[in-house]
Amino acid sequence: MLCLMEMNQKGLVDKLLSGSAAVECQHKIKSNLKKKFRCVFEGIAKAGKRIDLNDFYTEIFITEGGSGEVNKEHEVRLIETASRKPVKEETPIRCEDIFKPLPGHVRPIRTIMTTGVAGIGKTVLTHKFTLGWAESKTNQDIHFTFLLTFRELNLLKGKEFSLVELLHHLFIQTKEAGICRFDRFQVVFILDGLDECRLPLDFQNNPIWTDVTKSNSVDVLLTNLIRGDLLPSARIWITTRPAAANQIPAECVDMVTEVRGFTDQQKEEYFRKRFKEETMASTIISHVKKSRSLHIMCHIPVFCWITASVLEDIFKKSQIEEMPKTVTQMYSHFLRVQSIHGDRKYHGRSEIDPHWSSENRKIIVSLGKLAFNQLEKGNLIFYEEDMAECDINIRAASVYSGVFTQIFKEEYGLYQDKVFCFVHLSIQEFLAALYVFLSFIDTGVNLLSEEPPTSRKDKLLFYQSAVDKALQSENGHLDLFLRFLLGLSLETNQIVLRGLLEQKKRSLTTQIKTGLLRMTGSSSHTNEGTVSQINEGTVSYIKEKIEGDLSPERSINLFHCLNELNDCSLVKEIQQYLTSGSLSGESLSPAQWSALAFILLTSEEELDVFDLKKYSASEEGLLRLLPVVKASKTSLLLGCDLSERSCESLVSVLSSKSSSLKELDLSTNNLQDSGVKLLSAGLGSPHCTLETLRLLGCHLSERSCESLVSVLSSKSSSLKELDLSINNLQDSGVKLLSAGLGSPHCTLETLRSVLPNGQTVTQQGSISEDI
Repeated sequence: MLCLMEMNQKGLVDKLLSGSAAVECQHKIKSNLKKKFRCVFEGIAKAGKRIDLNDFYTEIFITEGGSGEVNKEHEVRLIETASRKPVKEETPIRCEDIFKPLPGHVRPIRTIMTTGVAGIGKTVLTHKFTLGWAESKTNQDIHFTFLLTFRELNLLKGKEFSLVELLHHLFIQTKEAGICRFDRFQVVFILDGLDECRLPLDFQNNPIWTDVTKSNSVDVLLTNLIRGDLLPSARIWITTRPAAANQIPAECVDMVTEVRGFTDQQKEEYFRKRFKEETMASTIISHVKKSRSLHIMCHIPVFCWITASVLEDIFKKSQIEEMPKTVTQMYSHFLRVQSIHGDRKYHGRSEIDPHWSSENRKIIVSLGKLAFNQLEKGNLIFYEEDMAECDINIRAASVYSGVFTQIFKEEYGLYQDKVFCFVHLSIQEFLAALYVFLSFIDTGVNLLSEEPPTSRKDKLLFYQSAVDKALQSENGHLDLFLRFLLGLSLETNQIVLRGLLEQKKRSLTTQIKTGLLRMTGSSSHTNEGTVSQINEGTVSYIKEKIEGDLSPERSINLFHCLNELNDCSLVKEIQQYLTSGSLSGESLSPAQWSALAFILLTSEEELDVFDLKKYSASEEGLLRLLPVVKASKTSLLLGCDLSERSCESLVSVLSSKSSSLKELDLSTNNLQDSGVKLLSAGLGSPHCTLETLRLLGCHLSERSCESLVSVLSSKSSSLKELDLSINNLQDSGVKLLSAGLGSPHCTLETLRSVLPNGQTVTQQGSISEDI
């Protein structure tokens, strides 16, 4: 039978198995999977309208590439980067083809890792793949598809199984069929949610385990299954957020793919599928496009659902409210909508009550406490003991099932343990910010500060301390939390959440003022403007930070924060310069440079070509606009008075896994050999995707050729064109380059290096006349 399978004789294998218990087992598993995955509850588990996955599913953009390296940026930054990448440059992969070798790949694929930010659609992809197999529509060469989540596997920590026993435990049909060998079949294991794994996955120290009938810990079984020592004939598909990708050694993964989420066209497709009425769908699409922050966030399918839920509720009202334009406004409305729906479903309240009930307030505060505590620990999933620590009644929490979902396996009655998570990380971040905000307003306690407030000044620096704490984070994991926290300081957002703190019918704004007056010991007559003054002070503080020595990434998030505070003064100032065409002649401050970077990066226009001379032909201009260089496809930096210092900074761009740069022109700059040596380090990075590099007239000698030879002969190099004209390379330098051209790994198609006699070296290393 194994020989027949190796000969691709699937039909004969099936014939031999027909009538056997194995075929009956397969039918039962497929039947269960169809029941489980055919209908989905959009966004929320067990609390929404059932939708057929085949009808609802909008194809999610998957591409080859990505990286197994740990991510050091907030995922919102990754979404912003992905949203700028042109679709035409990517090779999309359909989920049913995930194990098919791409063109040019001969080696069969055993283990695939798919990365993507939270909520981008990784789990939906695995469900779609599994449903296609269960419905006998796709991948019928596979006999068994076993979809396992790390949430479930975590519950088996400390227990021992053989691989056969584990599958019997998780898929009881295999036990009933008496299947004790799985190497007879084509088997796919889907391991969903590596980032939620609480098992050690100790690849370095775990013993090699090859016997599928011998018991060991689930951790040992998983590491050997992924490594290929246990059941090597099986195919493995692992999904994860970028931050956890490095938990699997690179040598264990045959291909890395990346889920990019919705393209602009797919965003529109989603809303048109959700809203059958053309006028409503068009209005919503138009509104989302007008708000750049909302449009970027809609790259995430779950955020499209949140947006649709909120805007649908607004459109249903007789008196239409102003539509949300910022993420804080959107999430404030979303929380309110979930509260209203919960009241209608569980308490029979048909009217909208702006003054939230005491039980609503209690559960929201408890969920916020859980969100904040777990955010600080870096946890996205939690267990019943975590809930108990925050005094959360699970039954009461179900009222907010749109915010908080309960996930547990119940098909076969195997588990009593339950696993919990928020529908999306951003909802956890919003509730965490809301909890910190309410704690401060209620008690004056700043949960972001290790020391209790001791003076009036400390208490009034609440928001400033939040800014400082977020800026101290190396990976920016508090970036979105900070945006939410600052956004909640605005009265417009407080009005949406009015009643959340009310014991008697008084506004949240009044409570804030009262709380602040109580802390400062001032009278209400002299402090009518306290709230607006604090907002103004926060804006000024953020601008001071932008003026300081911040990384471009941190500065860009602070502009998002200013946007949440409705302050666009810096951006408007730069936009006026751009409109008048006088920017290149201006001496910009650090804050103005950051504003320019923010404008260019959040522009609706595709950033194909970035020409530094349009803004400032200077080294300072380049260093301030490095994120723009990284986001562009072509960067023209010729004749901008750049030096070795610029090359040092460009290395981070060239070696970044999120860089879009394909073409770089550094001609007529005094880079010298030392600068090219630095550039070569970036060009040699496995993440570098640069295809064209122009270094005409950069004062280079044969020493630069020594540095570039290693790049040309590197396996990871993607360079196709290199122009070294008008440099003093000498014959010796050209010979060095020719040696690099002879490398089997060299991908160069055009090498231009003009000699005194007017000749140039071609890819083959021969000499021909330069035309």
